Amino acid sequence: MKARIAALALGLGAAGLLLAPATGFVSSAEAAGCVTKRGKGWAWTEDMAKFQAWEIVAQLSGNWPIQSDTFRNERYRCKKDGSGYTCLSWIDVCKS
Repeated sequence: MKARIAALALGLGAAGLLLAPATGFVSSAEAAGCVTKRGKGWAWTEDMAKFQAWEIVAQLSGNWPIQSDTFRNERYRCKKDGSGYTCLSWIDVCKS
């Protein structure tokens, strides 16, 4: 029984080494306890579509209607879509 437990522990330890990142690099967002969230919005103007994409992130992260976390590194990619614009957002949400 002890041999099985030791073999299991050794196997799990080896598996953990295989899953560890090779570089050991930790981004500033990860160090600050941040998670990147994504959103998508559509509107008649680009600014309104960006707001819609931002608002989706705020709602999904529990920061709507009152923002309790910090949003960092907001990134948007917008394109003309029919009679309006579609915007995708990537926002780092950091717990306060």
